[in-house]
Amino acid sequence: MGRPAGRPTKSQPEPKFLCHYCNKEKRKSEFYVSTDPRILTGVTRCCKECARKVACNYNVYTDNYGVCTKDSIIEALEIVDKPFFQTLFDSSYTEWNNTESQKKATSVWDTYIKNVSMPQYRGLRFKNGDIFEQFVVDAKKSAMLEIQHNKEFGKNKKDVIRLLGYDPFSNEALDDQPLLYSQLIGYLDLSGDGNEDMMRTSSAITIVRGFLQQSKLDDKITKAMINSTSSSAELKQLLDSKQKISSTISQLAEQSCLSLKHSKNASKGENTFTGKTKKLKEMNLREMENNAFDIGTAAGMRQVADISNASIMAQIRLDESDYVEMLATQRDMIQKLQRKADEKEENARILLRENIDLKKFIEDQGIDISEYCYETLAEEEPDE
Repeated sequence: MGRPAGRPTKSQPEPKFLCHYCNKEKRKSEFYVSTDPRILTGVTRCCKECARKVACNYNVYTDNYGVCTKDSIIEALEIVDKPFFQTLFDSSYTEWNNTESQKKATSVWDTYIKNVSMPQYRGLRFKNGDIFEQFVVDAKKSAMLEIQHNKEFGKNKKDVIRLLGYDPFSNEALDDQPLLYSQLIGYLDLSGDGNEDMMRTSSAITIVRGFLQQSKLDDKITKAMINSTSSSAELKQLLDSKQKISSTISQLAEQSCLSLKHSKNASKGENTFTGKTKKLKEMNLREMENNAFDIGTAAGMRQVADISNASIMAQIRLDESDYVEMLATQRDMIQKLQRKADEKEENARILLRENIDLKKFIEDQGIDISEYCYETLAEEEPDE
């Protein structure tokens, strides 16, 4: 029997292929085996030497190899269409870093490409690695954050336009608008009455823009301090600009009474009954809902209502037609109230029946609900 097709014989030299990166013809053994069924040559488009240069950050100008990093290895694996697995990378790094090993590989890339070529990884491509799973997870998180961010941004923008009657940041960059609207909404009066002072509103808008400029200057200062090539004059100029903006913000806040320290009405009415009630209502407490039944049936309120009605009747003079009209109105009102009373009575009857059935069910099942019930604070006094 003859040799399998594709294998070189003594009389047949090893086939050569063109590397798409160095543009040189090299022997088949100088390429990695391709797992892409669409590549009929059976070898990767990049030779082993070029892939190693990518993985080891080879500098073509200095003809020197750099540091082999995780990102560079992933880039090289993408070129040769081999999968990246985090666990395999960690084990390969440990193996390469083992000082007791007699045969130490030159780089982490050499160790990883040796391990990923083992039989259990045969047939796997770059798309089968961990990189795409992590990409999908990150993409989902990013999408959820973007949706939440857009909702908050849209709400703040609508509130600002509603309170001011115009869009103060329409000409700002889209990336800067979320921060501007979220900060400005904190300076505006949600009731709308306090936004009539145009000087105060304009100062608030300027202050918000100043905070944005400060944030951008902070980023530039951080980059300048990290970058060793940045001059001290450039850093000093950035710090001076930040100081000027900070001084302007402080002056505007003091003159317009926007800061808590210089505010003239920050605590005005806060400790009054109305102020406390407003705060409790903003907290959406159920106990702050008005109990119309207690107010309507209180003896004092009923006495005030009777005195008021008697005073009104004494001051006006009614003829026969007025009485007829009043009776007709009262009849119509009584009928409406009677219908409402009948509906409420029926609803109360159904709720009472359901309550009795629920109590019976709890007793039959032996369910203990004592920890969910309010304790009786006052017991009935015995008859003397």
